[in-house]
Amino acid sequence: MKRSVVFSSAVGSSVLAVHLSRRHRAWIALYAVEAGAQPLAEILRVNNVTPQDLREHEESWLRMRCRPGAGTS
Repeated sequence: MKRSVVFSSAVGSSVLAVHLSRRHRAWIALYAVEAGAQPLAEILRVNNVTPQDLREHEESWLRMRCRPGAGTS
């Protein structure tokens, strides 16, 4: 089920309202955690995810980041 959420960019302070799955919100939160720009509690709150969500989706996030061509323009 998709729901409307607000999340903060891992890089900036812009706020964007979009429809995202829990998996995608967890991936965004994992990027924010990696960037270290915000406290974990804030990242979880803004992305409407739990520490369990991060653990559940961390492996798929790592696979996505390591696929050939990821991060290239």
